[in-house]
Amino acid sequence: MTYSYRIVALGDSLTQGVGDPKNHGYVGMTADALKKQKNVKQVSFEDLGHLGDTSADLLNVLKKPQARETIRHSNTIFLTIGGNDIVHVLKNHFMDLSTSDFNAEQKVFSAHLETVFSEIRKLNPDAPIYYFGLYNPFEDYLGTANKDFVPILNSWNANSKKIASRYRNTTFIPTFDIFKGRGSTLLYADHFHPNEKGYSQLSSRLMTAIRKNQ
Repeated sequence: MTYSYRIVALGDSLTQGVGDPKNHGYVGMTADALKKQKNVKQVSFEDLGHLGDTSADLLNVLKKPQARETIRHSNTIFLTIGGNDIVHVLKNHFMDLSTSDFNAEQKVFSAHLETVFSEIRKLNPDAPIYYFGLYNPFEDYLGTANKDFVPILNSWNANSKKIASRYRNTTFIPTFDIFKGRGSTLLYADHFHPNEKGYSQLSSRLMTAIRKNQ
């Protein structure tokens, strides 16, 4: 059996590929990997990822006619969102991190994520959605506060995974373990975005998920 992939990639700077010197990111790397498969006839992709986008920004993207059209005609969907939502809490409360601030933001994010999935499914009921969880780029910066931040991040990921599981043909791809303790080798100079090696790890995990669906 041969496959053709019409990919739409949605979300933030991770989908855009910020931090990869070739600007390929996991989207371009995955498209290249798919093209090399013997059973794949054709691969095209539209990358709608945008640096700095939060879940609220993504909801606005999903209202744009061109984005809606692209989603309708795709047969594979990649998604990264949530990193900037959590970073906003960190920035606003850096000197006084409290779980309640994150919980409040998580409620907002959860509602947005629910809407993101339901909007995508209205436009395209069948295409597999591959949704990346969050990793922790702040290990080396938070110092002792890291032990308080990790359970918060784990809670966001568990909650996002639960939301994703309510939508058919939607795969949650964990990333936390990939970067844990490996920031110095897998993160770009800004210590936030993955570098080429980091994106390659994300792409490899995504390819594993895609192969399961073939």
